[in-house]
Amino acid sequence: MTASLSHHRPAQQAAHLTSMVRMRLQRPPAPLPRADGALLKAALTILVAGALGTALAIYLTHRRVEEPATLQPARIGNVALMIPKDLTGVDEDDDTSRLVGMARLRLDWPSLGPAQPQHRKRLLITLSPPDKVNEPARQLATYARFLTPTVWSNPGGLVVRSFRKGSPYEGDEFYVSVPDGKGFAARCPTETAANLDEPCRITFQHRGMDVNIRFPRSIIADWALMLGGVRRTLDGLIR
Repeated sequence: MTASLSHHRPAQQAAHLTSMVRMRLQRPPAPLPRADGALLKAALTILVAGALGTALAIYLTHRRVEEPATLQPARIGNVALMIPKDLTGVDEDDDTSRLVGMARLRLDWPSLGPAQPQHRKRLLITLSPPDKVNEPARQLATYARFLTPTVWSNPGGLVVRSFRKGSPYEGDEFYVSVPDGKGFAARCPTETAANLDEPCRITFQHRGMDVNIRFPRSIIADWALMLGGVRRTLDGLIR
């Protein structure tokens, strides 16, 4: 009798163990703790956002490659240009800025670099055929007749003089690079109209064109960088 009980006990224990394992497997999994659940949701959100960002970057990259900037041909005297439409700042139905033998550009300053959009300044550029009136020596001779004798310095290595009352340039100041003003010579009004963001103006010659720039007084100390950037931009447009 004792031998029979000992013989059946291991089988009963195995069957009991199998039943317990089966019951455990059939139980629903315990819910995750709140912290683990929040972490899982955050990880899924990051993965989805990363996938969407990658897809958007790929789409924009392919779109830029497939849709090159529209170029508009222009001829200034003997100089042929191809100007990207985004530099012209002209709408399709704006005919006032399509001048025969001239071209207008609108650039941001600085066009490259760390400056935020709200800190950028606008340059308005008009290109026209060369005129002897705009030769540097002739400009300086014309302005010199109407300047007052008082001279004071300005940041950027410039000197400033006022124009006499009753002269054609009354109300303007003349900013000149030293020693002879051939590098830079610009006029800025002492009082700026509320609706005029680019009151200062300079005209110089570059590669067979007269280049007139209207720019804010606030960047006049960076005149060398401004002129260098404009010259490089124009060089890239010439064909």
